[in-house]
Amino acid sequence: MSAHGSNKAIIFALAGNLLIAIIKYIVAFITGSAAMLAESIHSTADSFNQILLLIGHKKAKKLPSEMHSFGYANEVFFWSLMVAVLLFFVGAMFSIYEGFHKLFHPEELTNVYWIFAVLISSILIEAKSFQVAFSEFRKTTKLPFFKAIKASTQVSLVVVVLEDSAAMAGMVIVLISTLLAWLVNPMFDAVGSITVGLLLLAVSILLIAEVKNLIVGESMPRERRQVIRNIIHKFKNVKHINRLQTMVMGDSSYLVLISVDINDDMKGSEAEDMIEKLKLELKKAIPEIGTLYIEIQDSVRNHKF
Repeated sequence: MSAHGSNKAIIFALAGNLLIAIIKYIVAFITGSAAMLAESIHSTADSFNQILLLIGHKKAKKLPSEMHSFGYANEVFFWSLMVAVLLFFVGAMFSIYEGFHKLFHPEELTNVYWIFAVLISSILIEAKSFQVAFSEFRKTTKLPFFKAIKASTQVSLVVVVLEDSAAMAGMVIVLISTLLAWLVNPMFDAVGSITVGLLLLAVSILLIAEVKNLIVGESMPRERRQVIRNIIHKFKNVKHINRLQTMVMGDSSYLVLISVDINDDMKGSEAEDMIEKLKLELKKAIPEIGTLYIEIQDSVRNHKF
């Protein structure tokens, strides 16, 4: 997946969330709905999320330096973690606080038709944003949704997809709670706000866990590491794989370190040709391989390519 695909999803989500947030704040002010105010905070947090992700993408494009010889691709992980910790938790805690406040001080909703109008329009806007993000995300994997979320290194797309999923679910919750608060008891408005907060909290914890794995150096999935081993074993002059280490670098590439034993009777030039062919086959089979080091060993040689 190119950075262009990620940026497209982020910018589309940013525009949608800004529009939705403005509409929600106006309606929350008119109606006095706690659940709608919680949703307004949620949409504002989502807008800041996209801004932080765009900052991360920009910083990740910086060229390697003396002190950062592998480049700055992992910047996007830091900014994604900032999104999860600062904004998801802020949105979740505020929603829960506002819900408990309304739980002990319930108020009658006014102008509820405004709430229904904004919720339906917001759901339509959010659904379009989710469609764009999800279609870009699906270009990177065909795994079932939750397995794809856990396996993906496209952290920016994961953030946007989870945000949009939570946003749509949150608005459905607010729609139901508002209807119940209007027809049954005003306390359902507070229950809706608390439920939205708990939803945001669950999404933030999931996202923090995924980004943490990437920051500490998550390896390539087992299936792809097996593809690498299978390709190496196709070369008859390779006797043994001593070491295979992989680590995700940024949104869409891997650092791969390989050490192999080769036949003792291979000439230096033959070994170099074999390693170049091996590199080409590996990168053809797994385009996400970025930096690739291959060390060859025999009884008299120890070379790195």
